[in-house]
Amino acid sequence: MSEVIVLTGAYGVGKSEFASQLALLKAPCVLADFDVINPYFRPREQTSWFESKGVKIIGSQIKNHINQDFPALSGDLPSYINQGKTVIIDCAGSENGLKPLASFMDVLNHAEVYIVINFNRIESRLEYISDLIDLFEKRSHLKIAGLVHNTHMLDETTTEMILSAQVRCEDLSRQLNLPIIYTMIRKDFYQECKKMIHNECVVYDKLILREDWMKGETL
Repeated sequence: MSEVIVLTGAYGVGKSEFASQLALLKAPCVLADFDVINPYFRPREQTSWFESKGVKIIGSQIKNHINQDFPALSGDLPSYINQGKTVIIDCAGSENGLKPLASFMDVLNHAEVYIVINFNRIESRLEYISDLIDLFEKRSHLKIAGLVHNTHMLDETTTEMILSAQVRCEDLSRQLNLPIIYTMIRKDFYQECKKMIHNECVVYDKLILREDWMKGETL
């Protein structure tokens, strides 16, 4: 059976970056870019680079209309799952953003769904997360299986920020009765923080979905 991971979350939490970093760790694999809402940080813009690393990028028909040489998701996704490939799906955390999932329920019944959290975004408060979980589960008929902790402030991130947010995420985990599956953390913070983090970490050297001109923006 293939491993299928669906990632969702509010705008700006770093969901697409996490999906990309996780895909690099799990390569060879398929990264399905379902996020038709967010105009930035789309993996499809770096398709050739990802494929050189063993990550096959597929996208939605909406995006293919914009970029005709981009593979059509509707034809490819079920075949990759049925072949037993590892598939990571990046899905926008909004009602419209969930619509692309509807066509693939027959192949997503064993998917693991994780919600990405960044406590520097107001949307990562308990009430917002609870609402997003309710929306996702009602619209997709899939259950959220766990949390991904991704608190940072780009170049202004500190060890104290990461550890404080990790404690908050553990508290949120208890309130929601959902485990923390991953914490995403930059390599230069990992050694100092790892003893305080009791779940698996996705450790990265640098962000890969950002252009130089985006460097002051919130991810």
